[in-house]
Amino acid sequence: MKPYTRDELREKTIKLIHNFIPELQDAELTEESVVNTDTNIDSLSLIMLITKVESTFKVRIPRKEWNKISTLGELLDKVEQRLPDVK
Repeated sequence: MKPYTRDELREKTIKLIHNFIPELQDAELTEESVVNTDTNIDSLSLIMLITKVESTFKVRIPRKEWNKISTLGELLDKVEQRLPDVK
C-alpha cells in the first residue's frame, strides 16, 4: 500500500504549484494540465518545481526522465511509481 492515494498526491502537488507560483493561486489544474505551458513557467522553474516535489514526497525522479514529464498526471505517475510501499 502506498503512503498517499492518487487524490492526495494530486491535491498536495497542486498546492505546491500554487505556493511555488503565486500567480496561479486561482488556476484550476487537472492531470491533463501541461505543467510548463498551462502553468506558464520556464524550464528552470520546472526543474525547481520537480525538485520540490521530490523533496516533499521523498522520492527521486532520474534527471533523464524529467524531459518526459509534460502534464501534471505524468508528474504524478513518476512520483507514484517511486513511492515506497508501507505496511
